[in-house]
Amino acid sequence: MPLNEETRRAIEEIVTSRPVVLFMKGTRAFPQCGFSNRVVQMLDVLLPDYETVDVLADPEIREGIKEYSSWPTIPQLYVRGELVGGCDIVSEMYASGELHAKLGVPTPEPRAPRVHVSERAAAELRQHLERAPGQALHLSIDARYHTSLGLGPPQQGELEVEASGVPLRMDPVTASRAEGLAIDFDESRGFRIDNPNAPAGG
Repeated sequence: MPLNEETRRAIEEIVTSRPVVLFMKGTRAFPQCGFSNRVVQMLDVLLPDYETVDVLADPEIREGIKEYSSWPTIPQLYVRGELVGGCDIVSEMYASGELHAKLGVPTPEPRAPRVHVSERAAAELRQHLERAPGQALHLSIDARYHTSLGLGPPQQGELEVEASGVPLRMDPVTASRAEGLAIDFDESRGFRIDNPNAPAGG
């Protein structure tokens, strides 16, 4: 379906009035597809704030953005009005450091941090890994110092740190924020992660 002028103007306004815009399925808090979720995870590590547009909420935007960009898939990332690409391209740029440069974020030197994992936490993490063959344990610290642990396939450009016999994988930006991080486990509250690098009150 040809892109009508009203939708073109609406998309143009969104793309040019904000420095970083991600057209995605779902929202930043609740992505509705794996590819959108992957790009959100990368942007969250690098930027405290950016704009997202949920294409599922507006069928005209959903189809119109593909025509506007001559790019057939969602998500689509725009930086300063320029289309960067979809999930695969953004992932490659993230791994190489090109995305950091594009966003004006320093690319940290790959340096493995010291991480402490208590024996209780290590035992629990080993069980999770044993139940998920072929998956790796990922540590992620976003630009607001929100920290998460999760299982997933190994990603290009990650560092691996071993703590209490547990291999932890993380991207270089997370590694730069994780020096001295401690992971413990409590039966009633689950995993507890203390990061001495987090800003006070964060």
